[in-house]
Amino acid sequence: MKRIKLLTSLIVLSPACCFAQSNQPNHPTPTETIVAMLPVSFFLLMSIMIMIKLKKDRTKLSDLLSEKDAPPPTGGTPNPASASTSRFIAFITGIVALIIGVCLSAFFMFVYFSTSGKTVDLSNLTNVIWGLGIGVLPYGFNKASAAVK
Repeated sequence: MKRIKLLTSLIVLSPACCFAQSNQPNHPTPTETIVAMLPVSFFLLMSIMIMIKLKKDRTKLSDLLSEKDAPPPTGGTPNPASASTSRFIAFITGIVALIIGVCLSAFFMFVYFSTSGKTVDLSNLTNVIWGLGIGVLPYGFNKASAAVK
């Protein structure tokens, strides 16, 4: 319970550092700062809710990342679930992509509010997205090769 209270206070207090007074004339208002920090707050809140739900259902992360084979043949013993490295890499890459996407959206909203006269250049963002998608390739190849067999 202490961990939940600590994480909740972190979610509430993390945008508070953006309310500091600044000498810049284009410093965002507190409302704009809250709006810019909403993606981060929603991401943290959803992560906490998912972890609480998994804990209530007594589901382990290792269970979600293991490869479960088809049902055993009749009269056979069930095959134990084996660890899947490609699934783990895809999971980590997906989490990193979500974190980077949330941070970039919050950053670009904050920059837009502080310099509203300029537009944000997102032309090179596709390179970042392609780079994050590379981690899913091993899992895709693994599943494709299993389907061919």
